[in-house]
Amino acid sequence: MAKTSRQVQGDIYRLLRSSDMFPQLSGEVYRQGMRPRDSQLEDAVVIFTAGLADGDIETGVVTVNIFVPDIDPYGNGVFVEDGVRTEQVERMAQDWADSLTCDKSCYKFRLQQTIYTEEEADIRQHFVVVKLAYEYYADGDDDAPLITNDL
Repeated sequence: MAKTSRQVQGDIYRLLRSSDMFPQLSGEVYRQGMRPRDSQLEDAVVIFTAGLADGDIETGVVTVNIFVPDIDPYGNGVFVEDGVRTEQVERMAQDWADSLTCDKSCYKFRLQQTIYTEEEADIRQHFVVVKLAYEYYADGDDDAPLITNDL
């Protein structure tokens, strides 16, 4: 049975929440559109980007954006990227992506592109972008509980 976008998003959500990286972030994990607008925490947002259900193997891309608040290093109201922290988060995200092996789920993951950092100037934050390409092979985890609170 094919997975829906929300099911794939939920699977990645659960993998991220149970990862070694999650406790190292100051915030929460959210589905797209659910992150509080005024959050100043290191939140991860899971976004279903694309998917194809053609044949026996489903393929697609899920994006995880991890927000890092900017800093005011000189106390003069000029905010800049916290480059030290975004570099740390990029490394943690790489380690997490590398840990996503087939023994943890019915998915085969690979990075679609290099992990990088983007600016979100309107909210004085930057975010680390992780684009995971996936292949879904089986429906063995279809009985996993659905996430109802959208956290």
